Amino acid sequence: MEQRPGGHMSDTSNQSGPDLDRERVAQALGIATDRARWRLIKSTAAREVFLLEGTDCDPLVVKYDDDVSQVRFGELLSCYRSLERVMGRDGAFRMVPLVWADAENRVLALKYVPGLTAYARLEAAEIDFDSRADVLRHCGAWLRQLHQSASDTPQPFDGEGMLKRVRRVAKTIRSGSQEVAYPKKFLGICAFMHHVTRGAQGRPCRHGTRHGDFHSRNVVFGRDGPLYALDPAPRDTGPVAFDVARFMTRLGYSFGLARTQTRGLAGLPAADWVALSAGYGHPCQDDPVVHFLLCHQLFNDWLQMPVEKEHRSASQQRRIERIVSMFEVLRQQLQT
Repeated sequence: MEQRPGGHMSDTSNQSGPDLDRERVAQALGIATDRARWRLIKSTAAREVFLLEGTDCDPLVVKYDDDVSQVRFGELLSCYRSLERVMGRDGAFRMVPLVWADAENRVLALKYVPGLTAYARLEAAEIDFDSRADVLRHCGAWLRQLHQSASDTPQPFDGEGMLKRVRRVAKTIRSGSQEVAYPKKFLGICAFMHHVTRGAQGRPCRHGTRHGDFHSRNVVFGRDGPLYALDPAPRDTGPVAFDVARFMTRLGYSFGLARTQTRGLAGLPAADWVALSAGYGHPCQDDPVVHFLLCHQLFNDWLQMPVEKEHRSASQQRRIERIVSMFEVLRQQLQT
């Protein structure tokens, strides 16, 4: 989403993708095939993302997921449309508009939104070319608008279901039937989950629609003014603070922890929590439910890491190191 049409992307106008029928997609979108220009933005073994330009239409981003079942893709479309309804199409905070979708073939087209991702702006802020606080305030404000659709009456938080899963996983680790990176430290987070559950249990918690994968690479500061989000993950209605926990853990994985004297919750810069909370309208760093969900997110992300160091990429090694560091700081902060 950071790339302008005509930027440094692979020109694949005359190539055929392995499975995507580009001619059929262009026709479905009303673009003459001889006027369609496809530029590859991203390609993995199972996913392709293209910028599609036509001489008589606005640019579109076309995404093809070969590794997703039709059922899962249908859930994604339902989630996207639900978020579009909640956020609206005219305000300062929106979803990137979904233009067209083919659930059977797992293809969708989004409006191309020129602009910088929150991640790109945060990178610029690392060298004082942008304001980190401004970026985080806007991200918090986007979540605030989404979560305003949640129930007005908070429900007592119940973490027992998630804690039961933690106990089951810990049991399999101890028995040797499941392996995990740094097993002794991982069992420490399992034990600590009991402590944070006690702190959060019964506390006020709002339930509602969630983005599901809200992080800085999925947020675009559009040149036309609005702040857009994209690529949600289908999830049931639940504690909306989940989005806050996911955003902040990924902020830590991408940019690291703060120096000791400036650390806030989980080792992230205290100023980051202040900025996000200012936009969100709630002191997230002081909320026991956020504490629990932050710890639970670290737990889940830890389980996704390859067990052996030699099987981890450089980015995976950096992530597991930051997961461990964030957990250790969080435990020290919340047990004192």
